[in-house]
Amino acid sequence: MAARDPEEPEGTTFTLPLLGALFSSLVIVAVVALLSSHLGRDLDDKIDAPGRTLIAAPVIICATVVFVACMIALIQPAYRRQALRVAEIGSWVIPAWLVMGAMVLGAISFALNHAD
Repeated sequence: MAARDPEEPEGTTFTLPLLGALFSSLVIVAVVALLSSHLGRDLDDKIDAPGRTLIAAPVIICATVVFVACMIALIQPAYRRQALRVAEIGSWVIPAWLVMGAMVLGAISFALNHAD
């Protein structure tokens, strides 16, 4: 029976990098589509461009990092574990940043509505 590397996660195949690349691609497409849609144009009246950029730019940057890390994991099997760790951290940062951004926008909207 062959000894296993204790740090090597069991079941590491091409599925995880492919799912990470798909996730990051969908995030980029969803953010760009949201900003180009009617809802995104409605944000133009409420939020200035720097505010939208402050929320959207880190999400797109993190999604790009996740995509690149997943591509490295697919192409370079020697760096798969490290690349998937980077992709995992980036994939957790994306929803966390969106939730924090939504909470900040909600708090600002609430404060502006009740300031009068």
